[in-house]
Amino acid sequence: MPLATTVPTNVQTAVETSPPAKLNLFLEITARRCDGFHEIDTVMVPIDLRDHLLIQRLDSSDELSMEAQWMPSSEIWTQKLSGSPQSSHLAQIPSDENNLVIRALAAFRKHFGVRCGFHSRLFKGIPAGAGMGGASSDAASALRCASLLCEPELGPAAERVEELAAIAATIGSDVPFFLGLPGQSESTVAARARGRGELLNPVSLRSPLPVVVAYPRHGLSTAEVYGRLTVPSETIDPEPFLKALSSGNRKLIGEKMTNRLTAPAREIRPEIDEMLESMWRSGLQTCQLTGSGSACFAITDTIGQARRAAARLRAMLQPGALVWATHTTTTAPRVRHAS
Repeated sequence: MPLATTVPTNVQTAVETSPPAKLNLFLEITARRCDGFHEIDTVMVPIDLRDHLLIQRLDSSDELSMEAQWMPSSEIWTQKLSGSPQSSHLAQIPSDENNLVIRALAAFRKHFGVRCGFHSRLFKGIPAGAGMGGASSDAASALRCASLLCEPELGPAAERVEELAAIAATIGSDVPFFLGLPGQSESTVAARARGRGELLNPVSLRSPLPVVVAYPRHGLSTAEVYGRLTVPSETIDPEPFLKALSSGNRKLIGEKMTNRLTAPAREIRPEIDEMLESMWRSGLQTCQLTGSGSACFAITDTIGQARRAAARLRAMLQPGALVWATHTTTTAPRVRHAS
């Protein structure tokens, strides 16, 4: 998305990037930790549904400031969510320390001792409260942008990969995934995450996965979903799913997908059942919740099939329903100098 912005005179340089969303193809909860968090075992893929982030370096100020709006406009998103009184707050994007971009930049400055300020412009295309990791992806991109902008005093950004990963783990469970794995190649588009999400291993995909993603206009609180979860005494082994994923067999992948958070999410939002039923009736067979919800997705054989199924699903759902036909991509999008 082109950004029409005037760069202030006290800004030395600016960079921009397009943080992707993610889907959890497999998600098991293996234990509750003594710190109140949970041990997870999940396989995530980034998808080509994106936010857009521009960060400007301020050398005459140590301020961390931010502007945030929805794409293509806040008015359109407010209208889309207007039929959902419970989720009307999702149209509001925080621009203070409640936004993970600000937290990431503050953590970066503290860790590296840099004195410059940063001004961020965030354009949101990934819905909030959806389980697609938009805020975490934005935070990871903010770290990568700041690292590039601070090369004059810190040296090449490539030398800070491990330090950025350590910072990412303090911000949020999904942030390390979006930061990208060290030595990640363009063909690596999936990862298995354990611990709180910081223990990452690459997972190979035989080919990109076309997907249909649907958002029921009702967000979910991750904390509330986990609060209703009963940790299972026996957990599902991810190895059969990983083998299915490496085989590229779409039917087998669908049979082995699972999400332990589905039951508590459905208790809070019965609309998830309706969404999954609608997806199934539209011809999508491999349907599942992503993350703690409330977005659902299905894998298809081709992007053309995904587009046709998405069109049928939109016709079945209430006007304004958010449905996308997209595909898997890479976690760490290119950071480029802003014009």
